[in-house]
Amino acid sequence: MFAALLPKSAPFFEMLQEQNQLLRHMAGLLVEMLDRTTGMDDAHKRISLLEEQGDALHVRIIRALSQTFITPIDREDILRINQMQEEAMDGIHTLTTRLHIFEFDEVRFPMLQMSRAIRSMLELTSLMLDGLSHRQDCHKTHAFRLLRDECDMVLAVGLAELMDQPENISARDIMDILKWSQAYDRISMLLENVNSLAETLEEAVLKNV
Repeated sequence: MFAALLPKSAPFFEMLQEQNQLLRHMAGLLVEMLDRTTGMDDAHKRISLLEEQGDALHVRIIRALSQTFITPIDREDILRINQMQEEAMDGIHTLTTRLHIFEFDEVRFPMLQMSRAIRSMLELTSLMLDGLSHRQDCHKTHAFRLLRDECDMVLAVGLAELMDQPENISARDIMDILKWSQAYDRISMLLENVNSLAETLEEAVLKNV
């Protein structure tokens, strides 16, 4: 009888998984945007719409936490996962906005390869979140480390290629270097966002599984 009178927990895992799905969809569109430059405008619009949905869901989770006494895991973990996923979505949106504004004729391979690796990293976060919701061991530390190391290596190659320019470089080439430097900086920030999300999930798994 007493248990029936207790307030019910909001569906936090369902909301976090919905948020993660939006994030992975955005990551897939980022790869599509870089893989097919002719569709950049459409991909950017779709990413912007998904980011708006993500913002609304982020607020909904926070509101639910403020109104819920019982949570399936520590509310601090829910809050941090929510925040890290929100920041990753913001990172994708910011990167794609820059790419859209710069209107590159061609995409450098390191950028495309990093976006693919980030998409794979986010697929791992989905598995971790699902495992956490079922109280199952879902550590992906080794797989994450391999993808992160790949991104670091590819980024280093991309920056080295960018700086390897002839002495008689044109003004247009200089502008192109500046644009790509900003793009690499933004995807590096996105990589940090995704890495922070993975670490947050790992901590939650260690505490709750």
